[in-house]
Amino acid sequence: MTFKKLLSCILLASASFAFAQEQTTKTKIYGYVGNDFFYNSRQNVEMVDGIIQLFPKPVELSAGVDKNEVAQAEMLSVNTRLGVDITGTPVLGAKTSGKIEADFAGFGTSYYVFRIRQAYMKLNWAKTELLVGQTWHPLFGSVIPSTFSANAGAPFQPFNRSPQVRLKQSLSSTLSFTAAALYEMQYASQGPLGTINTYMKNALVPNLFVGLENKNAHWTNGVGVDFKSLKPDVKYVSSLSAVAYSQYVNNKFQIKAKAIYGENLSDQLMLGGYGVSKYAADSTTVLKYTNFNNLSTWLNVVYGTKIQVSVLLGLSQNLGTNEDLAARKGGKYTAYGYGYYDASQSVVDRLYRVAPQVSYNLANMKFGLEYDFTTAAYGNVRKDGTAGTANNVNNHRVLASVMYIF
Repeated sequence: MTFKKLLSCILLASASFAFAQEQTTKTKIYGYVGNDFFYNSRQNVEMVDGIIQLFPKPVELSAGVDKNEVAQAEMLSVNTRLGVDITGTPVLGAKTSGKIEADFAGFGTSYYVFRIRQAYMKLNWAKTELLVGQTWHPLFGSVIPSTFSANAGAPFQPFNRSPQVRLKQSLSSTLSFTAAALYEMQYASQGPLGTINTYMKNALVPNLFVGLENKNAHWTNGVGVDFKSLKPDVKYVSSLSAVAYSQYVNNKFQIKAKAIYGENLSDQLMLGGYGVSKYAADSTTVLKYTNFNNLSTWLNVVYGTKIQVSVLLGLSQNLGTNEDLAARKGGKYTAYGYGYYDASQSVVDRLYRVAPQVSYNLANMKFGLEYDFTTAAYGNVRKDGTAGTANNVNNHRVLASVMYIF
């Protein structure tokens, strides 16, 4: 056989193999076109131009007028999603799959841009699953509230998608163990330089999570522990958080609940962060940080299929700092995180939310109406991180949404 013929055979065999491989790879496109109209009775702490609404801003007086007591209304279509699910050939005895998912809720020079939501690969053996890539943080979990709002219950519910390596091991037919190592990207911690992922990058150690979940035909119950280390400057701050959740589903009825005791969960769009607990003699050089502690919980009751009604109840309480805050020059405290305002030295004491909704669900269409009443109680920060005498600030939000699902 001549070299030319041999080369032709190799190329033909390679093409045949590639074609066979291509034939075994399957893709499924999914997504929806989403249109949201919302009204807020006052200005809010928010993301994506108000699509993700967290809680009302405090009273800020200017010439005796509260500049945040301004209503707003807007219609946006950026909550439109496109995804591809991929299944491929087995590798190392494991089934292989992947996901690429994006929406139009990113920011750029052209205002809204196509952005990545999820991008990962999975290997599935009989009792083991290995995921590598970006997806929801384990604190977000498998039990989440049913909401039309894109915030999915935040700031009472953790909300974060991060690059990660996650291992899930089945211990029995209903019990599983999960361990994950993650790094921040789009959802980052707050600090002296703003909201960026540099603090975790400089700390080197990834965000670590371990959890147990028991799931059967009607019940899903789980617990987990989360560890995080940041390096805002030359000093480190480490935090520990715990989560417990439960869900019961029976035909048209669902009831779900979650509780999170957390230190420094600003990367999850939740209340809290960390503050300076010790300065050098010059009162400017930071020697030590301390975490804010927060307890958040929510309850969600859902009934129906074609016509579905639900209500979400949320409560979040600032429990103060692990150590007393230290005053800098000028007598003010320094802290970073959601719910803290340096200029006014005010901090959120508690949040609560009542959010009923109704939806009409068809094969490819969904119509929804949601009312959200959220209250934030603000007070002057004390040295233990708690708030002094607190005053309530309320926001009434109405959201109307229509989706075309494919």
